[in-house]
Amino acid sequence: MPSQDAVLVLDILRIIFETAARKEKRTALRLVLVSHLVESWIEPILYETVYLYRQRTTNKFLRTLETSTTKSAVFFSTHVKSLCILYDMPLDQVGRVTSICSGIQNLTTWFLPMSPSGPASTPLSYTLEALRPRKLAAWHGVLRSPEPHFEAPFFSEVTHLTVVNIWEEWTSWPAFSLPALTHLSLDFTFGARILAEEEIILISEAVKGILRACVHIRVCALRIDQPEHSPTITSMFDRFRSEPRVIFFRHHEPFRIREAHSDMEAAIWDTLESAVGGFGADASRVLAITRV
Repeated sequence: MPSQDAVLVLDILRIIFETAARKEKRTALRLVLVSHLVESWIEPILYETVYLYRQRTTNKFLRTLETSTTKSAVFFSTHVKSLCILYDMPLDQVGRVTSICSGIQNLTTWFLPMSPSGPASTPLSYTLEALRPRKLAAWHGVLRSPEPHFEAPFFSEVTHLTVVNIWEEWTSWPAFSLPALTHLSLDFTFGARILAEEEIILISEAVKGILRACVHIRVCALRIDQPEHSPTITSMFDRFRSEPRVIFFRHHEPFRIREAHSDMEAAIWDTLESAVGGFGADASRVLAITRV
């Protein structure tokens, strides 16, 4: 048996190698060549977060998942924790990936689900029935209108939900109740328009309905793109003046994809949560999130 000193040295080496691998993927790819032992430390890190940008990437990943002779399905279900789908991925392939990578905790879907014959008819939330993610960020994808099907078991453990669909879509969804939801971000951008009174009422009632149904929400953030003194934003302020959980915010990188697993997204949530209840009568009601 190795001595305690030898075990301690290996533990320290492992921390050093894993820290270097997490810092930069290219470094991780070089480190797996050092030895079989180091490879066993680093490979789980390489598979921890998977980005699917294009069909060729998906084909290669599926081939690895389904034909690997060195890694079992248990390896992928255990170590793949975050998945980002960033192109119009065929629905059947989404199902093939997630049926094996069933331990995904963070999911980002920025795409329009497609079947081989055209737009998908089966709701993606049911295709993803093997998953129980905690953090979800979506532009369409699993939140495709007109009905995301929030009653699906897929949504039952979501705590952090970032909705990038336009307000006209999320206000039209049937009322939903997510039992674990604590943090919600909604898109409330509308360019240079001044919204009609009936539109403002529609939006405010939709937000209030979500707050009533999702009883554990601590943060409900509305991302805006207009000045806070514009008529529409001022009217929304007034409607939520007594609701400390509702935060209006502006982000410095409005077109950057908000990845559910990312350090940037975690920092945004931390910033929003720290602002809950922190706006005095004379303070700006808009939180400006600068570089995080």
